[in-house]
Amino acid sequence: MAAVGDEKKRLMQTGVFRTQNDVVTYLLARMIGKSESPVGAWTLKEELEQSGINYGTATVGRYLKELDSRGMTEQRSNQGRILTEDGKKWLAKVSGNVARAQMHNESSKALRVNKYSDLVDLIQARKAIEVEAVRLAVANATAQEVEALKKSVLIHYRYVAENRDPTEPALDFHMVVADMSHNRFIKAMLDMLFFEERQIENNMEQLVTRERGDAYVVEHDDITNAIEARDGELAVQLMERHIDALLSAVREQIEKMAEEDEPENAGA
Repeated sequence: MAAVGDEKKRLMQTGVFRTQNDVVTYLLARMIGKSESPVGAWTLKEELEQSGINYGTATVGRYLKELDSRGMTEQRSNQGRILTEDGKKWLAKVSGNVARAQMHNESSKALRVNKYSDLVDLIQARKAIEVEAVRLAVANATAQEVEALKKSVLIHYRYVAENRDPTEPALDFHMVVADMSHNRFIKAMLDMLFFEERQIENNMEQLVTRERGDAYVVEHDDITNAIEARDGELAVQLMERHIDALLSAVREQIEKMAEEDEPENAGA
């Protein structure tokens, strides 16, 4: 029952609704829509109570009149209310938005990186996505986008030359490639993965991938040249090789961290 009572809170957390009144309006429309026959205010009041919302029939009645005025519901004599066609369309649209928001929230939780070793799985996911991203970039990128990618590589070179942390320009390069794919789902997935990667890498004083920026920027340059030449096969091969190098570096650091965590004296 507690889980049911938290429904209003869960719906507010989706970001779909601006106010709690909007949530109640949605719940009432959903309750009416589920019924095969007209639904009265008293029945709706009881169903709201099961969701942890305790309103009197007069308050429920005011919400229903608001739905009537918006053309979402209509009253059938003294039997109760049904959804209008406009009400059904509105309910379907909002329910879809709620489902997408809840799925996004669950996906975000699943993608959270809790320890450095999680980066292996994260980068493996990156590889699958980024190989497709670079293939699409070769086919879809405009001349202006290729120039933007070349500029990102120059910035990366400058960071390396000035002995600055090259992590941000390195990730920026990959995001530019994602933009060039012209696929918004690829970009959205990489946005989430890069956010989680930053969360853990920013807390690491020593990072193997950070130390190898001079090698990675050359690989970025090679990928850029392949994209500019519209050589899809080469671009894919270079991206695969590049991500494999990142995976190898992360695995190397995990092994190093494991060794450092081992007791200095096994007999202690």
